[in-house]
Amino acid sequence: MMKKSFLLPALFTAALCAAAPDLDCFFAVPDFRELPPETEILSEKVEDGVRTRSLTFRGADFNGKPTRVFAWYSCPEKPGKYPGVLQIHGAGLTTLDPNPRWAKQGFACLVIDWAGEGKKRKTPRTPPTSVFEEAGGMAARQDGEWHIFGTERDSIRNGVLFARRALEFLRNQPEVDSGRLLAVGSSAGAHLTLLLLGYEPELRAAVVKYGCGYIRDLPGYFGGYFGPLALSPKAEQDEWLGCFDPKQRIGRYKADVLLLSGTDDIFFWMPLVLKTYREMPGVKRLLIRPNDNHQLVGQAETISAAFFRAALTKPFEWPDAPAPVVKEEAEKLRFTVTPAAGPELKQVQLVYKTMPVPFEFRAESKVPWKLAPMVRDGAAWSAELPAVGSEDQLVAYALLEDVHGNSASTDTVEVPQWPRWRGLPGEERRPKLAAGNLLGTDGEFESKRGFNFVNRAAVELSGEYARTGKGACHVFDGDRNFIARGIPARGGRPFKLTGWFRSCEPQGSARLQINWSKQGKLLKFDLKTPKITGEYQQLTLEGVIPEGAENGLLIITSPGGGMYIDDLDYRIGE
Repeated sequence: MMKKSFLLPALFTAALCAAAPDLDCFFAVPDFRELPPETEILSEKVEDGVRTRSLTFRGADFNGKPTRVFAWYSCPEKPGKYPGVLQIHGAGLTTLDPNPRWAKQGFACLVIDWAGEGKKRKTPRTPPTSVFEEAGGMAARQDGEWHIFGTERDSIRNGVLFARRALEFLRNQPEVDSGRLLAVGSSAGAHLTLLLLGYEPELRAAVVKYGCGYIRDLPGYFGGYFGPLALSPKAEQDEWLGCFDPKQRIGRYKADVLLLSGTDDIFFWMPLVLKTYREMPGVKRLLIRPNDNHQLVGQAETISAAFFRAALTKPFEWPDAPAPVVKEEAEKLRFTVTPAAGPELKQVQLVYKTMPVPFEFRAESKVPWKLAPMVRDGAAWSAELPAVGSEDQLVAYALLEDVHGNSASTDTVEVPQWPRWRGLPGEERRPKLAAGNLLGTDGEFESKRGFNFVNRAAVELSGEYARTGKGACHVFDGDRNFIARGIPARGGRPFKLTGWFRSCEPQGSARLQINWSKQGKLLKFDLKTPKITGEYQQLTLEGVIPEGAENGLLIITSPGGGMYIDDLDYRIGE
């Protein structure tokens, strides 16, 4: 077998990395000639025309130690040459199961475990598992501060190395057509798949279910799955994103890609998914399900199989269309979609949401996405909606379904168009800003700007829970739901943080913490954990900034009861 692109012998890889580290080197793995797989079959059965094995094989060395990949391999019992599918699980895995459905549809499928024993995971893993030296993934609280684990030691790097060795495994199976290799990943596995596409140009197609790149590129949308990273020092964020943001190699994609997500996904947010889709080269399709929040993570293999069959067939046929064109006609909005040449369409629907400015993509807005049927008009499809009010914003896209049941989405259109709506509300709707507040308008929570909203923390814009204006911050119960923001520091000066807090329940608790640091090293932290009630009350955290402090990290959590926050004010005295 010829050596594949970007697969490097182990000794040569080590020498190259030491001399000139780059991403190709960082994610390089030896092929099976240089590092034999030493495959061990753990079990085997044949049922309903499918041969299924559980097995382990050798992965690339990681953290200076050998590794073993645990996997399930299923293929049709009938001799032949079949496309090979690599399936990559998400972060919630507890037990790895085989997926013989792929083999029943004419594919050979390798399902790998990239999580390992999972000592750092909340849910204990069920053996057998892959074996590697685990440091941790992304970032975590270490000695009172948030830090990355180090890019070389990050388990996400090992996940990519495992995936690349898994593709090498598929290439070497006698029943696999090595010219028809495919990948499907879900959630955290979708993130790995997006990384993998940048280093495996021989992949023919991929289905990415709930994943994105451009992780820190859009203001107000840095968090979700990447929330722990958002709490780390910026220099560490830069280091991590330089390796693990798929945007670094997105221009090298060669595969046909289906990017599947949901409008309300809480881990990989819709604006980032759209940005990723827009930047992908080559053949690509988008499928954003309305009011969907991570619902197809372990499902949708029927969609994946159909997309793979289409990608392996010439001409490639899957629904496709540019974003709707919108025109204002007599206090109405007329949306028109002109599909590209391809399969006959069964139906087209307009998916839309209207909100007061500023628009909120996520489900916390409590405003659902609606669907309106579009009517065929010659080669185009059209629908009408009422005109948008002067204080409102509308975002819409079209959802296409062909006669074979295959679906795709268009890109979005916005009324008013970008960027007019993305600023703060008008002055007449904004609470008066107190002079000297170093948080500026961000502390009023009239938009998503400024703070990092981690897990189930979000801006609530209905006006029902705000103390002033329309916005308040909603932090759900629990230590893993919080807001954070870097704040300025002047060593030796007094500081004062004030804000208004109310519990979601009759009684609750809040935790206000500021970590003071210099060059990434924690000097001191100030902490307050007051009790709060169901009515807004003012809380204060004050003291003296330690000498030498260069910056602070403000973290607000709700360990009991959940809470709303409004009108935060941070000042440094003389």
